[in-house]
Amino acid sequence: MSRSKHADRVEIVLRKADVALEKWFRRARKQSARVLRHRIDDLQAGLKKLSGGLEQLEKDHRVTLPAKPPEREAAAVPSKRRPRAATSRKVSVSRKQKKAA
Repeated sequence: MSRSKHADRVEIVLRKADVALEKWFRRARKQSARVLRHRIDDLQAGLKKLSGGLEQLEKDHRVTLPAKPPEREAAAVPSKRRPRAATSRKVSVSRKQKKAA
């Protein structure tokens, strides 16, 4: 078989594969769009239901802000801890130097 015939056959197979892939891709896009549309419709229905529920809730119960509790002055409570000396931080012990290898 000559090289040109082999190349022609390969090209035919590639064209068929390209057509099949294109069909599959178009179908997948349509199905994806359909699924997306259904999900959006479901979301819109849920939002509509929520909106109706909120309107009903507002009609049934008036929303009122809770009254502020009276402010109390903080009483001075003695500390349970012993007061620290007015010095700086504790002095830490220095680390040992590593021995050179």
